[in-house]
Amino acid sequence: MSTASKDKLLKELMYKIKYRSLHTRNQYFAHVNRYLDYVGDGDWKDRVTLDLYAEKLKKKFSQDYVNYLVRGPIGALFRAHGLIIPIVLPPVMLNADMSERVAFETSEVAAMIATAKKSGNLQLQALLAISTVYGPRASEVMAMRREHIHPKKNTIVIYTLKGGLKREHLIPPEIEKYLFNYEFPVISLDRLYKLLNNLAVAAGVTRGKRKSYHAIRHALVNGLSYDGYLSDEKMFQFGGWRKGGIVGQYAKPFPFKPKLDQEIFEKHPFLKFWE
Repeated sequence: MSTASKDKLLKELMYKIKYRSLHTRNQYFAHVNRYLDYVGDGDWKDRVTLDLYAEKLKKKFSQDYVNYLVRGPIGALFRAHGLIIPIVLPPVMLNADMSERVAFETSEVAAMIATAKKSGNLQLQALLAISTVYGPRASEVMAMRREHIHPKKNTIVIYTLKGGLKREHLIPPEIEKYLFNYEFPVISLDRLYKLLNNLAVAAGVTRGKRKSYHAIRHALVNGLSYDGYLSDEKMFQFGGWRKGGIVGQYAKPFPFKPKLDQEIFEKHPFLKFWE
């Protein structure tokens, strides 16, 4: 595919989603750009091509996230041309048992945090601090910018992948120095995954199949729900979910609840490792 052809497709995509939020437009552009790079000289509309791409995504992501990428960003490209996606995606249970989801063990998270602290790599420290304390998705971490950190209010704003809504949280003292001193330049998903992989190797953590960046998010949910320290309602409010289940219904908008943040931090499974 020529650069001109690719640019034309991306321009048509952006016209299709011009009324979406800036955050959503940026995400759709990035994901479709990656799909078109995968297609190369092939036909982006081809059913087999899209099916193979979906299978490739499943090696890194959960099925619900694959479904989102194909139906959302890539689906928008098809819809911009009056088409529907030519493949059938498997259904995903919205309230799946969290114990069935791949997650890092607490000891593994502790080892990665300790290794990041010793590394002196401010990028690694800042991004891992956000990931382990708030449990955002990789794409949400990638979208973080300096203006999302508010030292005077002592808060952080995270824009959600699903819905483009914002979560605002307090920044606990344990991670202040990592967030306030980092500029948050643009980072690609590939770079983020490479950081995690190198960190896991350095920390002696065996990732295994599908234990990807998202496994940090699952580890946090598992830790917060351990022994019923926190009610499901409070846990999912903190994570930005209205109902139980990692892909539950989303509140609109997410209210800022500093008292809930403080309560979460008191029971947080990973904050102590950042001290």
